[in-house]
Amino acid sequence: MAAAWVASCTPSAIPEPKPQEPQEQPQEPEPDPGNLSYPVDVQAAFEEAGLIARVKSCVHYSPHSSVDVTEIRYTDYASQPQAVFVMQVDLSDPTVSMTNTVPDGREKLSSQLRRIDAEGSRVIGGINTDFFITDAGPTAGQAQGIFWHNGICLKDTFNSQTNRPRCFVYWDGDETVRIASSSYYTQIKASTSLREAFSGGQFLVVNGGYSTITADSVYGVHPRTMFGVQEGGKKVILVVLDGRNSVLAVGMNYPDMQKIMKALGSFDSINIDGGGSSTFIVRDTSSGGYGLNAKFLIKNMPSDGTERAIGPGLAIVASD
Repeated sequence: MAAAWVASCTPSAIPEPKPQEPQEQPQEPEPDPGNLSYPVDVQAAFEEAGLIARVKSCVHYSPHSSVDVTEIRYTDYASQPQAVFVMQVDLSDPTVSMTNTVPDGREKLSSQLRRIDAEGSRVIGGINTDFFITDAGPTAGQAQGIFWHNGICLKDTFNSQTNRPRCFVYWDGDETVRIASSSYYTQIKASTSLREAFSGGQFLVVNGGYSTITADSVYGVHPRTMFGVQEGGKKVILVVLDGRNSVLAVGMNYPDMQKIMKALGSFDSINIDGGGSSTFIVRDTSSGGYGLNAKFLIKNMPSDGTERAIGPGLAIVASD
């Protein structure tokens, strides 16, 4: 069922295309190219970045040959527990693709993924994406920023706040993923055949260096969801951090989020909706789990205590 808020975008004037550059300039040099391999060894990368004081557990598995998942739990140098869930995806594999999911109002991510799972197009996993409208009514679940799916613009504006910069992730038919500031949306829309696009918050890493963080109401320690792309746009990184639990995981602030995304080799990365919305799902591929009755496992522990009904999500899909 289509979401009530979905509607075609109003055509706008097409400006003269300009160079597509992010709004901010890097403050640090690009990372060592040796860190841009696939997949990145998450534990080793975190240790090198000074994130880990003591590892509690680190589980690694591949639900698909081009999808690598790591679940790592550790104590940081502030003696706080952390739980981080990382999915690295190699989109240069022609059998693997990435697609937005469109909620029916506010809808749980597991339900959104299950609804698009089909013979020959198996959902491998996914995360939540943009902040969304939480009020009841016809716009419930609507993305706060622009949103494209299957080449169709479903939302053409950003609900912006001056103290909360917005960015968006976009890709066309060749699965080359890019991230840009919202200020570049109009010219990118005019010069690019957008197939999919979703929005999020501000840059964490831009052009391989840390971005300048603008403090806002969610600057503190919280559960988080982040998205990053390696240089070249073919390898993406989906990350969820648990939080708001003094025993299992407290969550992170922006500086530590930046360290994580740079350690994982992202050339560009952004913060997306967190808190109780942070959801990390992986298909259970044990015992022939590519059938239509396969389970979608919520690997993190949502801070609400149960999976939240959210806005749009992001799915990793395999055609083989």
